[in-house]
Amino acid sequence: MSIKDSAIAKSVGGQEEKDKINADTVLMHVLEKGTKISKRDANYKELDNKSESEESCAKCKFNLGDEKKCHIVEGEINNEYGMSKFFSAKGVGMLPGDIVWDYIKRTGKKLQYESGDVIDKGANGFQCQDCKYFLYYNKCLLINGSFLPDMSCGYIVKIGNGTDL
Repeated sequence: MSIKDSAIAKSVGGQEEKDKINADTVLMHVLEKGTKISKRDANYKELDNKSESEESCAKCKFNLGDEKKCHIVEGEINNEYGMSKFFSAKGVGMLPGDIVWDYIKRTGKKLQYESGDVIDKGANGFQCQDCKYFLYYNKCLLINGSFLPDMSCGYIVKIGNGTDL
């Protein structure tokens, strides 16, 4: 299992707003309240390392692999063996970046820089310059701040994917 799986799951897909699932609604709630769900309330558990489950944090669209964090569940998570009731695979529901875009349309407020899980150098193909929300003059539609083309955040949506702007 690769951490890149979560980068693909959260940034690539043809999801539309009509495909929103319960976990997507929970992310919207987290954005609105500014607090994540406790591990207990998320039914977070770590599967034993002998498990062959196809579902783990590394394959979830809410996973921030390098940071060992989740968009929904609080605290450090185990990418390879972690699992919560909010697991959402690639192609299921909406992309997290599109959920943030929906949040911004509803509230008129962008995410603060610290909330965007911004990193200085994103993986090739998963950088700001590859995101449909990246604008000229190093600005982003989702997050307040200035961004260089090779940076990345936890909400990247690759150009040509997700809901239409």
